[in-house]
Formats: sequence, structure tokens, C-alpha cells
Amino acid sequence: MINFFLINEGMYFVDLPGYGYAKVSKAVKETWGGMIENYLRDREQLKLSVMLVDSRIAPTESDSMMKKWLDHHQIPSIVVLTKADKISRNQLDKALRTGAANLNTKEIIPFSAVTNLGKDEILARIEAAI
Repeated sequence: MINFFLINEGMYFVDLPGYGYAKVSKAVKETWGGMIENYLRDREQLKLSVMLVDSRIAPTESDSMMKKWLDHHQIPSIVVLTKADKISRNQLDKALRTGAANLNTKEIIPFSAVTNLGKDEILARIEAAI
């Protein structure tokens, strides 16, 4: 399912199905690939893709494939490491380095919904994109 959230009557945030740890069958996950690719590739209005990656887990092969796909199709994107409050500062620094290397990107934003770490930076990137 693709979920659309209307923001301030002027833009949409769109939540695509998670391809990593979603609790659905492999067959269901396989149907998502085409739907996600078609949505991202054919959406002229798309200004920025925000990849959410759990900071407690090294980026998966699926994460790497998605980032490569976004880059190949020249879709603007940022990577956000979620749950940054759940790990130590040293672990977060390591996760940022590992994520940058595994996802071939220089821009990874750590984020915590609990402490608001990264919130302003993410919002600034979204505003700049729109």
C-alpha cells in the first residue's frame, strides 16, 4: 500500500512499503518492487526521496540496491539513520561511517524522534528540495 499524507494543503509526503523488515511474505515483498520503481521513476512531482535506515543495523543489501537504483535514475535522495537515541555516540559515529561507505553517499542524517536530533536538518533538506 502506498500512503499519501497531505501537508499544509500544499504537498504530499508519500510512504512507500518497507522492503527490509516488513512482516509480510516474500511473495508480497516481491510485488512491491515494480510498484515502488514505477512510482519513483514516473513521478514528475517527486522532489526528494528520504531513505529511512535503522541506525542499529548495518545497511542491508536491499538498502544498498535501493540507493544505487535512486542514484542511477537520478532521483534526489537523502539517507536518514533512524533511532539514533537507541545507540551510543560511538556506535552512531560508526553507523554513519558504515552507512556512508555501504550506501556510497556523503550525506547521512542521524535522526531521533525522541530527542529531535536531525529534525531541523531533515526539514531544511525537504524545504530546499521543494
